[in-house]
Amino acid sequence: MNMTRPSQPLCRGCGQSINGYYLSALGAKWHPEHFVCATCHQPINNTQFNVREGKPYHTQCYRDRIDPRCAYCHKPITAQYYTHNGASYHLECYQEHIGPRCEYCHKPILGQYYTHEGASYHSTCYHDHVVPRCAYCGKPLMSEYLVDHWGTKYCKEHQGQYPTCAFCGRLVPPQQQDQGAQASEHVRCPICRAGAVESLPQARAIFQGLMQRLNAQGLQFNNIRLQIELVDRARLAQLLNGRSGVDALGVTTHSTHMLNGQVVRTEVNGIAVLRGLPSTLFQGVCVHELGHAWLTLQGIRGLPSWAEEGFCELLSYRFYGELNTDESRHYAEGIEKNPAPVYGEGFRRVRVMADRMGFQRFVETLRTTKRMSSA
Repeated sequence: MNMTRPSQPLCRGCGQSINGYYLSALGAKWHPEHFVCATCHQPINNTQFNVREGKPYHTQCYRDRIDPRCAYCHKPITAQYYTHNGASYHLECYQEHIGPRCEYCHKPILGQYYTHEGASYHSTCYHDHVVPRCAYCGKPLMSEYLVDHWGTKYCKEHQGQYPTCAFCGRLVPPQQQDQGAQASEHVRCPICRAGAVESLPQARAIFQGLMQRLNAQGLQFNNIRLQIELVDRARLAQLLNGRSGVDALGVTTHSTHMLNGQVVRTEVNGIAVLRGLPSTLFQGVCVHELGHAWLTLQGIRGLPSWAEEGFCELLSYRFYGELNTDESRHYAEGIEKNPAPVYGEGFRRVRVMADRMGFQRFVETLRTTKRMSSA
């Protein structure tokens, strides 16, 4: 703003000629008393003033009336500010009171951030402390990843890199594999390996407890002392003698006594189960094989394969349900979803009959009639 004394210019404020000193501001000439603040209408005598929409304002008037006010502290905003949901805030008011705070470090968040389960995080806090990490390589899972039956999270590329545990389905990276295992043996994860049944004394103690459990459910074994044997896969295949698939985990052996071409009696020799099974699976296999032993001891012969295997699978399924652990539920689900016509469909058909009659009545009817209806 300049004050000069030229020849009679026109005042922008009053439109009259100016005789004497005048002001030059906003591209026009003014009587000093007519260059006034658009808010208080008092002359602007200071060389510093604010302009809004072509109108002059005292600096203080502009600050008090025109400057945006912080929606938090209600004081004028004269410097950099934030807008949020249509409201304006001092930078410090927004950071301290309005803006999101990192759920991990509890400091204010500016700029881009991550949200996870309803909470906000700095990018670095999320990456370093919150984002799930691959269970096998430890990298943060920032993009699409896989989750197995057990809730284990891992990178998609590992799906084809590592073998799966033969018993629980978990991936088994090289560092977790049993270094002493033979190439022909199933791959086991550390969890299944840690709870494996490896010794005969251990197997016998578990086996006797299972027999008592089935006795209490109405499956009597006539006080016969059944023997349990732990075998490797080659011995198991020899005992099966082609009677089951390559994935069989146990077998019940028996001897049939004949006279004049007629069966006189059948004796159960024992039960063999693959060594090294996880404890829960070992018990389920034992219960299945005890089902075969019970049928033999009760003289129940000639059942269709689906009926005999379905009955034994039902016993295992019930056992897994009674345990009600993550592992037992996994094996029970495997029985439920088994697509095989003998084991899977047989289980589902027998289960329908047992549910309709009640398990105790179903077992007693099977024991006395020696047959099973074709459900």
